[in-house]
Amino acid sequence: MASIFDFTDSKNRVNYARLKDYVAGISLSEFTDKIQYLFLVGKELYDGEMSRQINASSTSTMRFSAAAVKEILAKSETKPSVHVSGPDVPPKKELSSDTSRKLEPPSTEESSLSKAIYIIRKRPFAAETNQNLITVGRAMDNDIVIADYVISKHHAQIVLFKGMHFILDSGSTNGTSVNYELIKPGMKMQLQPGATIAFGRICFVLAHPLSIYRGMRKEILGL
Repeated sequence: MASIFDFTDSKNRVNYARLKDYVAGISLSEFTDKIQYLFLVGKELYDGEMSRQINASSTSTMRFSAAAVKEILAKSETKPSVHVSGPDVPPKKELSSDTSRKLEPPSTEESSLSKAIYIIRKRPFAAETNQNLITVGRAMDNDIVIADYVISKHHAQIVLFKGMHFILDSGSTNGTSVNYELIKPGMKMQLQPGATIAFGRICFVLAHPLSIYRGMRKEILGL
């Protein structure tokens, strides 16, 4: 049987169409047994904003249920996001003083990223062997590669610790925020499923495999 990694590229971006086909042929229990990772889902895709712009027959919008996320949280020992001391991080860089570079509208790539799905895992054959440290950035040596100019080459780190996920800004130019709260350099913030994570102005939602499956199934069934 095919694995989700068969259609996950070197940037850890999952092919949307093939993921939908995969979900169509597998049960919920099989899906959650095989996939033990969380996902970063483009916020536009997660929120279903595309459904207001295109006709109902489109297959481009994932219809996630807020109730599904609440159910996930109810089954786990959830705690509010907390700040804890983290390792030394390079000082946050100041925004460029080059006034010749004006703020541009979202690029085609940025628009595409708002509808992307990334799996949060260590990329195969990574030079960094720590499987619990996931790097995020524009450079190709990251575990999750988000190719847009607002993303720093090495933008952030996601740290896995005893089943929990924490995020740490790596001194990026445009910052990292969780639920619209900017993360201070040198601090970690705990993540919960359903959290909105922004790298610069590129926003994602942290999604549990259960949310992914249920959202896809609703789309497949036209619910």
